[in-house]
Amino acid sequence: MSTQSMRLSALLAAMLALAGPLIAQELPKEKGPARTVGMFDFVCLSQLPDLDAIVKAAGFGEFAQITGEELRQYQPAVPAERLYAWSFHDHGAKHVLTASQSKPDEEFKKNVPAFAKSTNVACSLLIPTGGPKEALLEALVARLGRKPDQSWDEGALRVHAWSGQNDKLLSQVHYYAPAKDGPVAVLSATTFVKD
Repeated sequence: MSTQSMRLSALLAAMLALAGPLIAQELPKEKGPARTVGMFDFVCLSQLPDLDAIVKAAGFGEFAQITGEELRQYQPAVPAERLYAWSFHDHGAKHVLTASQSKPDEEFKKNVPAFAKSTNVACSLLIPTGGPKEALLEALVARLGRKPDQSWDEGALRVHAWSGQNDKLLSQVHYYAPAKDGPVAVLSATTFVKD
């Protein structure tokens, strides 16, 4: 079984307990979708569901931590018990990495009762849009090894989603791309871990 196949199997089985960390040499040095998805893999996918590992990866990248009032703008819809955000520049473009931990809300508990007693760890990479949005989707498909399970329009965004679960984990990856020209796209990964 190839390394990519093993990674896909881990993604499908535990979706985001996604195979080992990305090796530094695998991160393309040139600006572009493959580098962006590689960074998302390194700081989010390969670290989840370990929030502390995401914090360490951000420190390894020497990202500038966002605190105080500025941090509040990154609070997720379900208030986080722990929330972190960092900014960094890559090839001149500003990116923001967020990570949080929370308990599921009542709607989630109702819709997914098997994971009503779980902890959600989420990680997102907010990236400036530039160039064709399809190129980033293609790079993400290549990294995950399959096309999205679903795609839909949500306001001014086109959302592409992958999901998977096993007995202990329920995980999702989302790519939020502005349907028209927009300033920011988001790569997001979240894992619910049964308590």
